[in-house]
Amino acid sequence: MAQTETIRGGRCSRCDEIVPDLELQTCSICRSLFCRTCAVEGYGRFFCSDVCRGFFFHGDGDETEEDF
Repeated sequence: MAQTETIRGGRCSRCDEIVPDLELQTCSICRSLFCRTCAVEGYGRFFCSDVCRGFFFHGDGDETEEDF
């Protein structure tokens, strides 16, 4: 009896396409799922958008006294 292998799929948060789970990545900044086609490369990593890529490098900005 032959076993059939099913490939599970997930949805890219950017293009809304369903792609195999192995092709989805999680953004290290916002934790959204994105596919290889939508990936934005920067600083040796992949992000879901230019905003997250910029946030990785620049951070949340300078802290002020009001933040404490």
